[in-house]
Amino acid sequence: MSLRIDKSRSIYITTNVACNLRCVYCYEKDKESLESFDLDSAKTVLSKALQKKTKQGTVINFHGGEPFLSYLKIRQLCEWAWAQDFPENILFYATTNGTLIHGEIKNWLERNKHRFVLGLSLDGTRDMHNRNRSGSFDLIDLDFFVKTWPYQGVKMTISPLTIGNIADGIIFMHEQGFKEIFANLAEMTEWEDAKYLEQYREELCKLSTYYLQHPEIKKCSLFDVNFSRVLETHYEKWCGMGNEIEALDIDGSVHPCHLFFESVCGREKSQLASRLDFSDPAVFVSDECRECPILNICPTCAGSNFIMRGDVAKRDMFLCEFTKIRIEEVAKYEYERLVNKDVNLSEVPNEEKMRALYTLEGIEKLASFLHLTE
Repeated sequence: MSLRIDKSRSIYITTNVACNLRCVYCYEKDKESLESFDLDSAKTVLSKALQKKTKQGTVINFHGGEPFLSYLKIRQLCEWAWAQDFPENILFYATTNGTLIHGEIKNWLERNKHRFVLGLSLDGTRDMHNRNRSGSFDLIDLDFFVKTWPYQGVKMTISPLTIGNIADGIIFMHEQGFKEIFANLAEMTEWEDAKYLEQYREELCKLSTYYLQHPEIKKCSLFDVNFSRVLETHYEKWCGMGNEIEALDIDGSVHPCHLFFESVCGREKSQLASRLDFSDPAVFVSDECRECPILNICPTCAGSNFIMRGDVAKRDMFLCEFTKIRIEEVAKYEYERLVNKDVNLSEVPNEEKMRALYTLEGIEKLASFLHLTE
């Protein structure tokens, strides 16, 4: 299985609901409990699930809290699984704040880096990160993450406290050597102040200039817009919720996504979610979005929709304005890159050529909607 975590299936295991930080945008309801997952229950679930072989394998996600507050149980479960003769290929994964990855934990991960991958949450420069994440920047060994998993992405969450510094933060992480940067606006956060829209556009413009000057650098996820999807007539949901994901909560219950854990959304909503049908992509589209030209390139988190508005299809419509700005600025960037920068499509591989042509066709279809012709 690739360390880029291409997979056929994901299984989530809640390790705990505790954390040693207090991030400003955290959606977890209870961060004090030190209760950890039941090792025997986890073994039972994995023993059953991993008897079925999939095409690309299964990634087992440890979900916290901060997972490494439960390091000993994580280690025991991993070493047990590695000793089994499962027909399925498996890879363990955890997202971490990085502050506990030292000493014995660091050494164990180094030895097992080919079968246990870490994703680091890093919110930009030292100042940005400290504003969002409890002043924890200097507790993280950045070089360890870059060198140990060189192709693994780093996750940057943008809060109202850091939206005016997006470009500085992303450029900083590129300069640290991170190959992939996944950046997103914090979910379930107050974004109503119009000043944030202005700051967002300004920061994306700065990033556009940076990427045009450094075409060799892989763009962050904010600039990863597949404009060819605009040409499609059907809608596909944005994650494997309900078919590729099995999320195991700390009590042993199974959910279509970790955001439906009782520890995240509360008992009532968790029970309601268990009765939803996730097999039909149309369930994830509200009436107010159904005819929108950018629907297929407008990412949404069904879990946070459900938590905040009681419906997997009900998006935060204020974030719609942020999405329009992002797509508009990325469209300008792509047009500049492919047309005004005189990219000679006859000299690139056919697959890349077709991607470029579909990109331009998608942008052209959106030109009026995004006011790109003004």
